Amino acid sequence: MPERKTIAAYLEAVREQIRWKRARPVLVQELERHLEDQRDDFLKEGKPAEEAERLAVEDMGDPVTVGTELDRVHRPRPQWGLLGLTFVLAAIGAFLRVEFLQASPYASREQVLIKALVSLASLGLSTALMLGAYFLDVSRLVRHARAVYIGALVLPELLYRFLYPTYLIVLISSLYPLVYALWLYTFRGKGWRGLFLTILGGVPMAAVCCFIPNASALSLLLFSGLALTLYAAGRDWFGVGRWKGVCSVLVIVFGVLLYLLLKGYLDSFLFRVLIALRPELDAQNRGYMGWMLNTFWKDVPPLRSISGEAALSVNAGARVFGAGLELRPIDFSHDFLPASLAVAWGWVPLLVLLAALAVLLVWLLVKGLRQSYLPGRLVVLAVALTLGLQTLFSAALNFGFVLFSASLPLIVGNFQTVVDMALIGLALSVFRGDSIARENPVRPLRQRKRLRIRFEYQ
Repeated sequence: MPERKTIAAYLEAVREQIRWKRARPVLVQELERHLEDQRDDFLKEGKPAEEAERLAVEDMGDPVTVGTELDRVHRPRPQWGLLGLTFVLAAIGAFLRVEFLQASPYASREQVLIKALVSLASLGLSTALMLGAYFLDVSRLVRHARAVYIGALVLPELLYRFLYPTYLIVLISSLYPLVYALWLYTFRGKGWRGLFLTILGGVPMAAVCCFIPNASALSLLLFSGLALTLYAAGRDWFGVGRWKGVCSVLVIVFGVLLYLLLKGYLDSFLFRVLIALRPELDAQNRGYMGWMLNTFWKDVPPLRSISGEAALSVNAGARVFGAGLELRPIDFSHDFLPASLAVAWGWVPLLVLLAALAVLLVWLLVKGLRQSYLPGRLVVLAVALTLGLQTLFSAALNFGFVLFSASLPLIVGNFQTVVDMALIGLALSVFRGDSIARENPVRPLRQRKRLRIRFEYQ
């Protein structure tokens, strides 16, 4: 091979050895900076420009060897285990949705067939989106974080005005924790201004959730947004000091809550919490589902399933309890599927399912906290918080704490599964590209001039 004497030719030879397309520009740019630094050092020694460039190239070594080594070290890190576990859970969810609809005497064969076809199509679409997100470059989202934020606010408005598909608006709102995480990162190193603008950026998204309205999406945004902001402030990403940042966030949060409480805006919410805790106080209205679920769980002793006849009647939501009151039919193939699963098949299948989902979430969280690429870490944390809070909300709902609707991730809901698998694919793309992820340096805060006055007494 002819000897390479210029930096451009050297870099081209190195580029040809790197097979991963996403890695090429990142690695070549770093190598170019290093070569230019070497060339500048030779120029300072008084070498002519052409000779300085030649010496810098020679010092770096053979380009084929350098490129081959870079190709070996910086390869995609496959996440087949997490991808496989996600797909298996989604497939189990599709099966359960059809199975429990089929168990209901109120569902016709045509309805069951349609449900099966929709669940199968949803599984295929979810898998395709998960793989598409898995091969996505997360840094592109980071570079266009503010455009993503504006789009997340504008899109629900457009859907509402022209199409009015409420379920799509609800699904978009379930992406808000991720959007907030990207928005937060754009203010890293911006001082107090960045901290306050970060918190202020959550207000329009909360307004969208209230407008839908969707209490589950609002709670998801508030809890995850608080966790992400405290995490960033606790690591002094804003540059205001750790304790100052954390205390400021908590003061703002509790101040807003106190204001809403004093103005009476939280009265309705507090009443719903009371009914969720004691559903028997309003068994015919808001507490109806909680009262019914509490009755269901009394029929499910630990580690013992009940008869098929009883399970069928429970799944239909038409079993008679106390005082001859007949319950209205309810679709137990949706939000209340976990409760229906335990009533029909016992505790063990439900516990195994929840344990598998917990393994997936903990796996995501642990690997996410280990990421050195800060934007990627925020993305993974946002995904883990979204799915984790959905799981907690669903568990509370199915055990009788009925505050708002909540779907168990990957198990309940066809369209919700599409969003959940896309989020998981995006988180896994962070792990896949960790070896080449690079963060843009944060500009130091501009030092302001201070006027100092000194008094001297004689």
